[in-house]
Amino acid sequence: MAILVDSSVWIASAHSKNKECKLLKDLIEKNKETIYIALPIQVEVCQGARTHGEFERLWDAFLGFDFLEIEDSLWAQSAWNYFQCKKRGIITSTIDCLIATLSHAYHTPLWTLDKHFKMMQPVIGFELFQP
Repeated sequence: MAILVDSSVWIASAHSKNKECKLLKDLIEKNKETIYIALPIQVEVCQGARTHGEFERLWDAFLGFDFLEIEDSLWAQSAWNYFQCKKRGIITSTIDCLIATLSHAYHTPLWTLDKHFKMMQPVIGFELFQP
C-alpha cells in the first residue's frame, strides 16, 4: 500500500518522542508502505525553517521520496473541490485542498494530523490513513 504523508505529520515527526515520529520512521525503515510526497507538502514543511542551513536540510530530506505529480487537470479539479467545500461551509486553504485532491486522484490514502481534512473528506472523497 502507498500513503501520502501531509506536512502536519512531517512537522510532528520532527519531535523524536512523539508517536508519529516513531511510526513514520518505522514505515520508512521497514518499507512497510510506499511514502509519497507532493511539492506543496515539501513547501509547507520548508516554510518553517529558521535558518538557511535548516531550509536546505529539510528540502533535501524529501528528495529520496516519490513525488505525486500535479497534472494540469488536477488544478481545475482542486479549484472545483475548493468551491464545493466552500458551498458547504468548509473553510480550507488552497494548498490543503490541492493535497486532498491529489490523494483522491491517485487513490492514495492521506496521513494527516490536520482536522480540516476530515471535514473535506466527504466532499472530495479521498481516504484518510489511520495508523
